[in-house]
Amino acid sequence: MAGGPGRSKMRAMAAPAPTMESDAMAVDAMVPESEAFDEEISGDLPTPEQAPASEIRSNFAETAFFFPHLVPSEDGSVVIEFETPDSVTEWNLWVHAVTRDLRGASEQRQVKTVKELMVRPAVPRFLREGDRAALRVVVNNAGETTLEGTLRLELTDPDTGEDLRPAFAIDPQKADDTEFTVEPGQGTTLVFPLKVPPRPGLISFKVTATAGDFSDGEIRPLPVLPGRMHLLQSRFAALRDEDRRELSFPDMLADDPTLIHDQLVVSVDAQLFYGVLDALPYLIDYPYECTEQTLNRFLSTGIVTSVFDRYPAIAKMAETMAERDTRLEAWDADDPNRKLALEETPWLVRSRGGDEGPEHLIKVLDPRIAQAQRRASLADLEKVQTSLGAFPWWPGGPPSPYMTLYVLAGFSHALEFEVDVPKNVIIRAWDYMHRHYLDDIASRMVETGCCWETITWLNFVLSSYPDESWTGGVFTSDDRRHMLDYSFSNWKRHSPRLKAYLAMTLKRAGRNSDASLVWDSVMDSAKTDRDLGTYWAPEERAWLWYNDTVETHAVALRALTELDPDDDRRLGLVQWIYLNKKLNHWESTRTTAEVVYALVHYLEHEGQLGQREEAKVTVGPITRHFIFEPDAFSGKDARVIIPGPEIDPETMTTIVVEKDTPGIAFATATWHFSTEKLPEKGDGDLFSVERTFYLRKLVGDEYVLEPMTPGTHLNVGDQLEVELRIKARHQAEYVHLRSPRGAGFEPEALRSGWRWDLGVAAYEEVRDSGSNLFFEWLPAGEYTFRYRLRAVMGGIFKVAPVVLQSMYAPEFGAYSAGHTLKIED
Repeated sequence: MAGGPGRSKMRAMAAPAPTMESDAMAVDAMVPESEAFDEEISGDLPTPEQAPASEIRSNFAETAFFFPHLVPSEDGSVVIEFETPDSVTEWNLWVHAVTRDLRGASEQRQVKTVKELMVRPAVPRFLREGDRAALRVVVNNAGETTLEGTLRLELTDPDTGEDLRPAFAIDPQKADDTEFTVEPGQGTTLVFPLKVPPRPGLISFKVTATAGDFSDGEIRPLPVLPGRMHLLQSRFAALRDEDRRELSFPDMLADDPTLIHDQLVVSVDAQLFYGVLDALPYLIDYPYECTEQTLNRFLSTGIVTSVFDRYPAIAKMAETMAERDTRLEAWDADDPNRKLALEETPWLVRSRGGDEGPEHLIKVLDPRIAQAQRRASLADLEKVQTSLGAFPWWPGGPPSPYMTLYVLAGFSHALEFEVDVPKNVIIRAWDYMHRHYLDDIASRMVETGCCWETITWLNFVLSSYPDESWTGGVFTSDDRRHMLDYSFSNWKRHSPRLKAYLAMTLKRAGRNSDASLVWDSVMDSAKTDRDLGTYWAPEERAWLWYNDTVETHAVALRALTELDPDDDRRLGLVQWIYLNKKLNHWESTRTTAEVVYALVHYLEHEGQLGQREEAKVTVGPITRHFIFEPDAFSGKDARVIIPGPEIDPETMTTIVVEKDTPGIAFATATWHFSTEKLPEKGDGDLFSVERTFYLRKLVGDEYVLEPMTPGTHLNVGDQLEVELRIKARHQAEYVHLRSPRGAGFEPEALRSGWRWDLGVAAYEEVRDSGSNLFFEWLPAGEYTFRYRLRAVMGGIFKVAPVVLQSMYAPEFGAYSAGHTLKIED
């Protein structure tokens, strides 16, 4: 603040926030005197006659931030005035004093912001469908006389203003006029039992209290997360030139009394480039921030936007899109509720057919926003690069040779599309990879014959750079020739993806006959089917990076474009890749980026960026015609969306899609539904995960853990310990575990960071609705991880299953049983 050591007195005041037009908020200092500061707190409460009409408090920021420049008076005292957020709570006040000759002192105090009449609702971070909660509202009287008044509780839809209290089993008449009496200096608690309906989304929670001329209120957003198991079934068909296909859903006729139809969405993708665009919001909105996902935000937006300059029709479309009135606040604001909804209800946006209009593509199509996105992602990458030149998987983690090579591969892709990349960062990373090659690979390669997978990929990435100025020349021509000979000597042991890398590297080295030998072996094992396209059977150990199935097909498409661009099977590869574009995005951020890279190469070679196409969709009595123009984005308009109440399973189980213009189109029908049944036991094959809850009790001087059973008594304030037992039958790389949390619980630990247990490292990320663990490497075996929760609200709360899944091969996953926990109020 101001004033140096030796100042004997400080006088502090807290001015009311601008939004508070009723009882001014005063600062009540509950601190002892100090030799450094003899604190005086002033701010008398106004009389009722002085109090203006109240407004609802809505700013609940955790920090009151201000820039003080204060000059002490002659007696050494300083008056500090600043605005606080609307919370009625206790604050940590830090005072720092610095003199002109750089002597300094600091002091810390606790102060309280109070009002004559205050309402303090105990609102959870979220609620889940089916939860029963006891919502508590505390009314405090900070004055000197008894206050008698009424309290009003409102739950509304923030978009429509609809009164949601009946849906939450709250009597509107009682909630409109609940009487209370509060003695001076005391508080009273009003309890409103509620039951959360099957209505995921955001609701507005508002509570106001009035006593004579005094009033107070709060308004907060409250997310309602899904409590049901949300599932889907999808059908896919490819139409070439003049064609007609049928998509059938016989299971829609199943007899399930808890089944609810959410949406039936039929989409037609007739211009492949716009299918690429449609994948980009997934990359940009993905809620986690590891090095791979940051790189792919940078890479994919750079590749796609580089196309605009070379193709006038697409550039015209982008220019038109960028001029539309698009709400940008959602992208610019750090909205935790939006992030929470994205994590917990991604299916909800998709079941509604995606975002309204093209707003979800604004980061791709507006050059300014796309450039800012790339610049921010690149800055994050430069920041996490270690002093060795390596990149970790997560910030602060150990250097990762694989992740470093992956970043180098991504930057080489960017160079192909003339995207600016930092040369100094690349050279430092290659220096690290060279040391890693010499220290950890070269000797073992000679002694044990290992590492041919890594060497093949390493040499391919080296061959993808224009010249040695980008690699620093650390790998000599002899090094690269030796690596290529070693990879070729083991080519029969390679997976199809590694063979594609090897074949391209051989051709770039001038060894055309060897390249043909390797590549022919890949294509000879491929199968071609009308519905599936051209594909290979899933590889064993597909959770390893060099065996990912979708990425294998994307790399094969890129190799076919380079090695044999006239092979007719290239269209079949494109068909298979789009077949696996599940849930409006491919299986992972890494796969999505690889597919974007391969498809843009393919589309440029085929000249498929300027064709006009037509299609017709028939769903029961509904018929829609779609026209696709090259200079107009049709995207989300090319779909039929049938809301749940309008679905008639009797007439809509068969969907007909027709096309009579040249080119290829893809039709996808997705039926979204939900059921109330939580799994009673876990399931898994490669992985398994179990969750056990323990009540943590203090017995004497020690804590003991009591396993939770249906008869365990749990009260507000009790501490639980959650034990997660993970089993892996085979080693796996890059595994994600998500452990959801019940709405009536708060985490004990709020800081994310790395954890080590039994020799296994995991990055723990704590979020509003649950905890995440990210394993860079999960060896075969059994492991146990624990974290603690605190019961903070009475009620009956659903806890969704724990999900353990390979991030880059999501077909390998496991889940635990679901639970329902009761907290006594």
